[in-house]
Amino acid sequence: MMLLEMITATLLGLAVAALLIAPLLRSGGPAQLSGVDEPEDVEETRKGAALAALREIEFDRATGKLSDEDYHELNARYTERALEVLRSEDADALAAAPGDAVPGATPSDPVEALIADRVRTLQASSARCPSCGPRPESDALFCSGCGRSLAVGGCASCGSALIPGSRFCEECGTAIAR
Repeated sequence: MMLLEMITATLLGLAVAALLIAPLLRSGGPAQLSGVDEPEDVEETRKGAALAALREIEFDRATGKLSDEDYHELNARYTERALEVLRSEDADALAAAPGDAVPGATPSDPVEALIADRVRTLQASSARCPSCGPRPESDALFCSGCGRSLAVGGCASCGSALIPGSRFCEECGTAIAR
């Protein structure tokens, strides 16, 4: 009976080991378990390394490891390097996608595309505050930021205030020139 239990335990252990090792053997290594490349670590990029160096000298100064004189020297040096990296990345991005630099073109990054679309929507909105700019509420009569009236000028016929986005005067019905 004891021999049967040892054989069962050994077989069960081998089965568990096979289940754990099989994905590693099948896909070529632990980095490709999911079939998707791992995202690049931010600090492994030139930009990330430059920003990490700036954070490090800030920390060293805060903990008293750097004198003010050394901090200012290192900060100037690392800030210049970080700016060079950022400028080169911007230049690379413009060279890679020259159409994105054109106003009104769709950016290649989906988040940037959503932001650009929202900006175009707000700019096309007829509700516009003279001091705050375009308002997200297209049917608002007053600015949600400062409370000013959003009425656009006055009617050419009766002189009453015009509501943003309206095509006719609400008082006399005269068509509004656009």
